[in-house]
Amino acid sequence: MILRRALWEGLLSLVEDAEDVPWILLGDYNAVIDNSEVCGRAADTSASMTEFRDFVTAAGLVHLPFKGCPYTWHNSSEGSRSLWKRLDRVLVNEAWLGAWPQSSYLSALPRTSDHSPLVVLGIVGAQEAKPFRFDNFLARQASFLQSVASVWRHPIHGTLMYGVVCKLKNLKSVFRSKRKEKGDLASNVRQAKEFLATAQALHEQHKEDIFLVLVKCCRMVYCAAVKMENMMLHQRAKLSWLKHGDQSSKVFFRKINSRRARQRVYQIYNSEGECLTEMHKVTDEFISVFQTLLGGVRRRRTIDLSWLRSDANYVLSTGEGECLILPVTEEEIKEAFFDISEESAPGPDGYTSLFYKAAWPVIGRDVCEAVKEFFVSGRLLKQINATTLTLIPKVQMPSQVSDYRPISCCNVIYKAITKVMVKRLQQVLHLIVDQSQNAFVPEIIADNIY
Repeated sequence: MILRRALWEGLLSLVEDAEDVPWILLGDYNAVIDNSEVCGRAADTSASMTEFRDFVTAAGLVHLPFKGCPYTWHNSSEGSRSLWKRLDRVLVNEAWLGAWPQSSYLSALPRTSDHSPLVVLGIVGAQEAKPFRFDNFLARQASFLQSVASVWRHPIHGTLMYGVVCKLKNLKSVFRSKRKEKGDLASNVRQAKEFLATAQALHEQHKEDIFLVLVKCCRMVYCAAVKMENMMLHQRAKLSWLKHGDQSSKVFFRKINSRRARQRVYQIYNSEGECLTEMHKVTDEFISVFQTLLGGVRRRRTIDLSWLRSDANYVLSTGEGECLILPVTEEEIKEAFFDISEESAPGPDGYTSLFYKAAWPVIGRDVCEAVKEFFVSGRLLKQINATTLTLIPKVQMPSQVSDYRPISCCNVIYKAITKVMVKRLQQVLHLIVDQSQNAFVPEIIADNIY
């Protein structure tokens, strides 16, 4: 324990001296993160695991994704005395992931040693075009509404929904340019911090009011740069429990890089047991499985209402039914948009709910008319109806498509339309839901307590 503690302290001092240099630490750490990395008769003490976790966190290191053997050491015993542990691993810092974002390692089968050999794999693939993602900090800029209006005022021929879709598409180039103008936000923060330090030094040296004014100006610029960077990192990391400015950017970067490394798919086994490692084959396998699972053919266009009425415990009266089909109002639509969390992931179009809230004075009327048009026609453009499937691993080491849980990320307009429908249905939900299922009705769950 004492020797390992000295090792953690020594490694920590080395890492702190070269934060901006790519670091990779690999080998036998003789420690585990938690009991899930132990299989057998004995478990490591909680103190040693805690110290190892604390070292990894303090050093700002990330576990590099791996494939192969989950346990890297065996005590060569049999029966009840057999013990497996994951003592060997590869840890890297954020600078490493920035330089080689697709790197991973192979935990191979041991040969003459009782430890598994580790082979670092650096994957250099073709750079794919990044999809558009609206950066929330752009909505806080003074010129935001003016930029939106410069595109939005141009008329589009076609349906109202088509006009909104086209204008949103045309805005993407504007926001890409705005984002490019801001440059590297982390570099902006460092530069603003240096200017502030220089101004403070001048004020300390000369004690003149002109330098005090300079300090105040530099502090304003620095605070604005920090706020902008934190908004961007907060959005990327999706840490809803963190308040803006409460943590350093290292916390955000670590969370972002850790999640990206954990979610990368390097290989997958197909239904025939073949291991696929080429990215186009891995992609085709996911598409094939989910096309089969989700389908794409509408099997029934009409519903036999008489069959539904025969088994229904309650049928809405004419007055209750009319409440559901009243024309949708602008107030309902606006409320639906503003109810969507700013933390929720965007859909395929890349726009967040914060964009709609901030741009509402310019785009609100057109968006409302487009949503009303849908409720009248019942037709939804494929650009709005599109959904991004995000794959979340269900197990620690996913090896096949079924080990991933698909999460649907819908466009904000689609979410708002759904919210309007849900709020309409809530007016009559308590009438049509059976008493034995009233846990689904808000505020009356206590009726199930006897």
